[in-house]
Amino acid sequence: MQTQRQISATDKVSQGALAAQKRLLSLLQRIAHSAKVLASFGDRNGELNQLWQRRKGIIEALRRLDKLVTKVTVHHNLRCPQCRNRSVTIWLQRGRVISGKAICKHCGFRVQVARLRNGLLACCPQCNAVATIAQGKREDGSVFFAFSCSRCGWVSDDNWTMAAATLGG
Repeated sequence: MQTQRQISATDKVSQGALAAQKRLLSLLQRIAHSAKVLASFGDRNGELNQLWQRRKGIIEALRRLDKLVTKVTVHHNLRCPQCRNRSVTIWLQRGRVISGKAICKHCGFRVQVARLRNGLLACCPQCNAVATIAQGKREDGSVFFAFSCSRCGWVSDDNWTMAAATLGG
């Protein structure tokens, strides 16, 4: 089962961006209608070209606004990477900040991660501090990447790291 929510009631930036998005979409419809009318009469003064230039500007503004609108997607009954039970719920938030959270109701497996410009940050499941990506070496000499908490010394296993990378993706 999947549900989707566009904005929260308290997120004024998203509400304003959504209203602006609606106005820009209606303006695009009016430009398309005006272009049809101009084309039927014949474009004498280059007005059709001006309309298409405005249309390009509006489409670019819509792309920029899409980054401001917060979209939350929720997925239920997914398989847990730790206990293999179908009891994981995932929340993905896309907007200015991309974040994800996965919680297993059966075993307590929990991953919270956010993607920023310079990489992924996660929440340590033991002490709730910030966990960052660290590089390590295995006994056989191979290099691996995992999340590490500087407060409690926790290091993520492969399942946790893959889940975090997928959520922050």
